Amino acid sequence: MFGSRSIILLVLAGACAFAQPPHRGGPPPGDFAFMRGEFGFAGKVVTGAPYTAQASRTFTQTLADGTHIQRSNTASVARDSQGRTRNEETMSNMGRLGASASGASKTTVFIHDPVASMSYVVDSTAHTVRQTKIAAQGQHGRGPRPDAAGGPHARGGANVTTEELGTQVIQGVNATGKRITRTVAAGVEGNDRAIQIVTETWYSPDLQMVVMSKTSDPRFGESTYQLTNITRAEPDPAMFTVPSGYTVLQGGPGRRGPKAAQ
Repeated sequence: MFGSRSIILLVLAGACAFAQPPHRGGPPPGDFAFMRGEFGFAGKVVTGAPYTAQASRTFTQTLADGTHIQRSNTASVARDSQGRTRNEETMSNMGRLGASASGASKTTVFIHDPVASMSYVVDSTAHTVRQTKIAAQGQHGRGPRPDAAGGPHARGGANVTTEELGTQVIQGVNATGKRITRTVAAGVEGNDRAIQIVTETWYSPDLQMVVMSKTSDPRFGESTYQLTNITRAEPDPAMFTVPSGYTVLQGGPGRRGPKAAQ
């Protein structure tokens, strides 16, 4: 069962895996987009750039016999002018990772509040809120540009090339593109031929985040991330508050001593 403890652990793992190359044994950590920098889990607090949008990630793998395996997750995402973020995430078609106890898709709300220095994981099924103190965020302003967006870095003897793709309008916002190709030389991973992993990323300087990215890795498959229905208006402040009547669990997973929400 994919409970609140598993959610927290996966979030932490995904945040640490931001912009790291794929690993053996399954799809790369970056393919869990909602745990990554595109959704505000990495980087500095971004103020003065409010928005709401829909986000989606699709991961497709083709087996040797031609069988296609597809996993997807979606989210409603928002950020206010103070830098608070909300990600209402639905994970589906991802086996046990995306399923609740009943087998249905799992929806969880992640609220990151740098103003109050708190983060929250809201489980509407269990009527609980996992509340955790967050560390100081450093300077407010521009977040780091995630040029690789789950893309490759020089590692294990890999050769990395970068190509600038210019600027285009995506979903009503200007975005600059970059294509990064990471070539794993023959023999590095037991491969008899060179392997190329290609990541194309489109980043919005106005929103200070990735609005679209595509990654193709012959070892694992293809993944596509996209931000749609972007609205630049200030979100409803209620979106960044903890719902009343929920049980508040203090600290990260493994901590005890829940108390009733005020």
